[in-house]
Amino acid sequence: MRHFSKMAVVACALMSSVVSADGSRHVDAHVHGAGHLNFAIEGHQVHIELETPGFDILGFESISSDSQRRQLKDALNELKKDDLWSFTPAASCTLKTASASASGEHEEGHHADADGHHDSHHSDHGHHKHHVDSGDHHESSHMDIAATYVYECANIARLNSISTRLFQRFGNSEQLKVQGFTDSGQIAGQMSRQRPEVRF
Repeated sequence: MRHFSKMAVVACALMSSVVSADGSRHVDAHVHGAGHLNFAIEGHQVHIELETPGFDILGFESISSDSQRRQLKDALNELKKDDLWSFTPAASCTLKTASASASGEHEEGHHADADGHHDSHHSDHGHHKHHVDSGDHHESSHMDIAATYVYECANIARLNSISTRLFQRFGNSEQLKVQGFTDSGQIAGQMSRQRPEVRF
């Protein structure tokens, strides 16, 4: 619980800095191909928070079949794998916890899937309702995927880079805007398919 509350504080601080930089919250700027990576170094731990449009992970945003629900479940499991993120080898970092979830219009569908999709009809009704209310599917009615990770590093002082295999595994993901807090201060950068690494 202690780490959870601290990560919440860090996430809020990171989101606030994104708000001040962009003038709007990044979750509202749902741009296909572009996600956000926040990280913070605390003691011997690295806390990572990934937010990305569902399209970048799945290739679609509308969950309308059992097949797509299975794809979502498989993608969330893929996002929790410990080799998705790599660190400076000398830092000796290992994954301690990982979680991934879908939010937005399909949140109910995700929960149903985790329990077995017995609520699929309810999810479909919710999906239809959002289309009616929001009008434009691509701007207002969408699914986002978020994942959080905690890594423990034996030699945290040697840590000076983070890289990802996200772009290799999910073909529609093109770039991540990166914000982080280290012992040296705040950093901002970008990961892309051509440069899947940030150094600090």
